[in-house]
Amino acid sequence: NVDPALNVDPALNVDPALNVDPALSVDPARNVPPETFEPVDAISCKLESANPTPTSQCVDALEGAWRVRYSNAPPPSNGALGPLRGLAYQIIDVDSSTYSNELTLFDSLLQLKLKATYIQPDMSAPALRVSFRSIEIFICGLALPAINFPDGTERTWLLTYTDADTRIVRAGVDGGRSTARELGLIKDSEGEAADAYLFVLTRVPAAEAVRPVNPLAAAYDRRALKAELRQAVSAQRMGADAKEEDVERVNDLIDRLAALNPTSNPASSPLLCAVWDILWTTESELLTLTANGFLGLPCTASYQRIERSKDAAASSQMPSYTYKLANAIDFEGGFLRVGSTCMPEPSGGRVNFKFESCRAKWKQVEVPLPPVGAGYFEVLYLDDDLRLCRDSRNDLQICVRR
Repeated sequence: NVDPALNVDPALNVDPALNVDPALSVDPARNVPPETFEPVDAISCKLESANPTPTSQCVDALEGAWRVRYSNAPPPSNGALGPLRGLAYQIIDVDSSTYSNELTLFDSLLQLKLKATYIQPDMSAPALRVSFRSIEIFICGLALPAINFPDGTERTWLLTYTDADTRIVRAGVDGGRSTARELGLIKDSEGEAADAYLFVLTRVPAAEAVRPVNPLAAAYDRRALKAELRQAVSAQRMGADAKEEDVERVNDLIDRLAALNPTSNPASSPLLCAVWDILWTTESELLTLTANGFLGLPCTASYQRIERSKDAAASSQMPSYTYKLANAIDFEGGFLRVGSTCMPEPSGGRVNFKFESCRAKWKQVEVPLPPVGAGYFEVLYLDDDLRLCRDSRNDLQICVRR
């Protein structure tokens, strides 16, 4: 997919003296000289004439993390902020039609993140209309209040070339609002054409584009997100009264906390073993019983007990454990108990289980029931007082340590 005449990454195949990489001495934001722009533009045109990605696939092909290798656009999209220079990334989430431009400076001590959404106005044309939503500034990992862009701050992207590892985008204001123009940072006519600016990007592993987590900032974010999560699920009767938008909000908060999970390999962590009260869930069978009761007996509690015992034959250097999982729902005058084997994976967050026993009690009547089922749950987040899980049926569960 790279022109054989070029033989190397087309974004970098120019005379090294031209300093195409924004990490080098030429600042693409300031008076890009023709001898820098013209060779990059010529190579880009050559590639654009042989774009291998059809229009029907042009948006899906954007998914993932990309590093900006060259641009003559204003900062910070090009990796520069005034005289300062850093690393510029673009992370695109096709499912949500969102992306973020992220600039990292001073070894991540200072970071800027521009969040935006996009649409494809004409499905027969490889072009997007993007809308800037907000910009966040992080100092030593701590987020300052986000600044929202005014309505109409938009750009056009022309998706002129995309392959597995390289993208070329022509972009411009194209009738949208420009904050830089309104602040007098650029001329009124600059950047107006839909193809005014050139971007050359190369795909990078997602981990490269993730900003390093400052421990103090992560602890602050976790505390704030946990409080927001508790507030989001309050007054929902464990999830029985949750509407679709409530579930979406909780799912987003869980994802954000999962990214800050302080416990490595949570499935095999000793923190997993405890009595966990179920605060909220999307599991329909559990919600039916907790919301409606059991044959007229109202529910008083729902919880899980996870225990482990060291195997007698295990050595002190290589201990092994036998786990047990008990699910319980208590009613006024009754209960439902399900016992399971519990087999955490040694690494990661997966816990496998298989039902072994089941008993139900209604007033003075207690009967065994056939245990049916097996599955797993993924521990997404685990600390001293909170456990967040997603199971094999994609149900979510929020548990707090008793």
